[in-house]
Amino acid sequence: MNPRRITVLVAEDHPVFLEGLVARLSVAEDMTVVATARTGTEAERLVLEHGPDVAVLDIEMPERNGIETARRLRTAVPAVAVLVLTAYDDDERLEAAMDAGVLGYLSKHAEPDTVLEAIRTVARAAMFFDPSLTDRIRERLCAGSERYRPFRQLTDREHQVLALLSGNCSNETIAERLGISPKTARNHVSAILTKLPARDRGQAAQMAREAGVAPRSG
Repeated sequence: MNPRRITVLVAEDHPVFLEGLVARLSVAEDMTVVATARTGTEAERLVLEHGPDVAVLDIEMPERNGIETARRLRTAVPAVAVLVLTAYDDDERLEAAMDAGVLGYLSKHAEPDTVLEAIRTVARAAMFFDPSLTDRIRERLCAGSERYRPFRQLTDREHQVLALLSGNCSNETIAERLGISPKTARNHVSAILTKLPARDRGQAAQMAREAGVAPRSG
């Protein structure tokens, strides 16, 4: 049986760039482009219609820019991972994009393999930043601010449970650590598997570790 393909929506207002990007993705055996859009409003409508795993948005589009579109998608369909493509490298746009809930931020000049890597990364709810970002910006993103944490579709309690899952804790151990009942712990785990999504707790734990989620010591 072939593994499930990552479904992707691409929103870009420049026809030539859009065509080239779709061509890049079409050669990837693990991806399928389910829709393309030229404006932010069209992108939002098509995401709601097709429910892709990943929405690749140009940061500057007519009607509604990529940042505002990402913000609206985070509220309407939090399970959709957003990767923003940009021709800029300034702090202001980057911080606005992260505040909007994007999981990825990539230069429009990135190599094809980097684009594919970014899509695969955000599809598993991990974060991806362009390798060309300056160390200063990287430090700001990795400073531990709550608004930059991965798996933003999860509640605070679910984040705590996921962190313990990453350490291979049982439901009983999770319940004891968090002061909740084993049944409540099981319910949280079930909700996490649905929201990530993950097929089982083992995959959820692996996704958490890849995203740098770990239980607090002590």
